Amino acid sequence: MRNKRIHIILATTLFAILLWGSINMSYQYQVTAAAPLVIENIPAGRAIKTPVPHDLQMRFRGTGWRLAPLVWGSELTYALDLKTIPATQNALTLNDIAENLNLPAGIQPLDMKPDSIYILLDSQTQKRVPVILDHTVTFREGYGQVGNTIVTPESVTIGGAKSLLQRIDLWATTRISFENLKAPVDTDVPLAESASYMLSFSPPSVHVRINVQPFAEKTIPGLTIRVHSVPPNREVILIPPKIDIVVRGNIEQLSELTGSNFEATVDYDAILADTSGYVDARIDLPPGLQVVNRRPERHQYIVRKRL
Repeated sequence: MRNKRIHIILATTLFAILLWGSINMSYQYQVTAAAPLVIENIPAGRAIKTPVPHDLQMRFRGTGWRLAPLVWGSELTYALDLKTIPATQNALTLNDIAENLNLPAGIQPLDMKPDSIYILLDSQTQKRVPVILDHTVTFREGYGQVGNTIVTPESVTIGGAKSLLQRIDLWATTRISFENLKAPVDTDVPLAESASYMLSFSPPSVHVRINVQPFAEKTIPGLTIRVHSVPPNREVILIPPKIDIVVRGNIEQLSELTGSNFEATVDYDAILADTSGYVDARIDLPPGLQVVNRRPERHQYIVRKRL
């Protein structure tokens, strides 16, 4: 008997929910839906030079039953066939768009963003431009990058309206972050999409390689500092005349280093311009290394006439 009551309660509750939903779905509502914009039949050798949105944000009004397919159904797409547009018409408004949407009866389009689409054509052409890798990179403690970041290919071909390509001198990838690296990066990164203009890219992505290796530090002691461009009648004495440096790099590279791989110098013009009595030594070192410490950091100097 108790189970029978439960079934009656469930059936009553379900009927009430269906009745409530049916009544509410008969009311008028407004919904916003995105309609991806597809442009068809662009004349051969021509390209669109005006900004074109990727999709149209459209607001509709109708009963809940009528609007349900727009909310839960298949995606609404607007195909713009350039063959159907008169040559004298450059702007398309809501009324022009609504005529070709094939909306179910009872649905009224209220507005769209952008409120107009402007279609102007230009000669279609191509241009080769360098690629800029838009990225950030961090390394796990004790690891670092060896050598330069390699992007392949270094340039890509962009296709589009001639007047647009004249203003494009390079192109970036999508923004990407490489974080806490402890191993080499070997991956493809897509090019950034054009926000407003119809452009094509070949290839659509580039390959990125970042060589990441364990890092260590090594002390290079007793580098003699040479002073450049000293006049023949002058002599410069540095105090002290030598410098110890600590360099950071990958373990394999550090194991092969000696003092002959480094050069410490001071330019005589820097001494003439100085007012503190101290100068910094410039350290020339192999690529991929970093000076993390120097002893001493600065050097006193004495300039005197050569005997």
